Amino acid sequence: MKGAKLVASYAYRSLRYTSNHPLRIPRVSLLLEFLKAMELLEDSQHVESREASLEELRLFHTKDYLDTLRWADENGKVSKEVREKYNIGTLENPLSPAMWKGSVLAAGSTVQAVQLCLEGYRAFNPAGGMHHAYPNRAHGFCFINDPAIAINYLKHRGFKAILYIDLDAHHCDGVQDGFYEDDQVFIFSIHQSPEYAFPFSRGFLQEIGEGKGKGYNLNLPMPKGLNDSEFLYALEKGLEIVLEVFRPEVYVLQLGTDALKEDYLSKFELSNWGFLRAFKLIREALGDGIYLGGGGYHPIALARAWALIWCELAGKDIPKVINSKAKQVLLSVDFEEFEETDRNYMFDRLLDRPNEGDIRKEVKEICQKAKTLLLYS
Repeated sequence: MKGAKLVASYAYRSLRYTSNHPLRIPRVSLLLEFLKAMELLEDSQHVESREASLEELRLFHTKDYLDTLRWADENGKVSKEVREKYNIGTLENPLSPAMWKGSVLAAGSTVQAVQLCLEGYRAFNPAGGMHHAYPNRAHGFCFINDPAIAINYLKHRGFKAILYIDLDAHHCDGVQDGFYEDDQVFIFSIHQSPEYAFPFSRGFLQEIGEGKGKGYNLNLPMPKGLNDSEFLYALEKGLEIVLEVFRPEVYVLQLGTDALKEDYLSKFELSNWGFLRAFKLIREALGDGIYLGGGGYHPIALARAWALIWCELAGKDIPKVINSKAKQVLLSVDFEEFEETDRNYMFDRLLDRPNEGDIRKEVKEICQKAKTLLLYS
């Protein structure tokens, strides 16, 4: 490998969601500022993001949807019919600078990450991983499904065995449904059970795909309160199952940080130590892949976790403490906690203590049932 590249831009500062939306927070720009302050990112490692072309967007999305999305951005409004048909202009998917310009920039950055990977670099696009969008409608805060675009880009480049792994706390329904009958794509997701979490209608055990082979989806819907030990157990078992039936030529990894214990939009309890360990496990099993961001609604937790991912990719030692300049970057974020809790540790050190614990019987049973469904159904 030639080295690590971070595909990112400060342009996202002005491409935010509306002020009452969970994604109103700084994410990519905050990560850039934090890494620079910690002296963890060299200028030569930063690749400036570019917008996706219409041809690239059409790898997954319909022309009428893209035309409507762009028109809504240019005119700042949608009709009731458009809102109902395309799910644009809702509380979930509001009109904002992030809707078209931000989404197209994130999608272009994902294509850049794929291209860099094919050139021999380890590439990470933290703005990517918007896994809920469907070809003809917005969904789950997502307007453009850049992971699906990446998968189809790889298919156009001749890859016939593509593994998509999703560590976001929420199931990757848009990606799964987009490739449900495709025997060249395997979707593996660990997520909150749809019995209690979004997207509610997708992500169940029995959704194993309809490819020509056996199953090409592996869903591990987990119970609330998942700790590091349980998450890593499920990941290890899941990778074993995947590799029994599928030999990927390349993989795309979605690294949503909402599984972290600080994040208020999930019921998981991961530490960023566990998050980093999961990343290492995947690389140990599969080598290097294409790395995307994803969900994450606590900006400080997100910046720290993605900084750890970057350290691992770039081969940098993890600093023991957060320096004063970087601490000020984090303290300057306009974000209010949703509960009374002591988060001072987040401003002092980068790597948290593990949140290990017992592996519940329920978690083991889910993994075993998934294996049985996938291998023997």
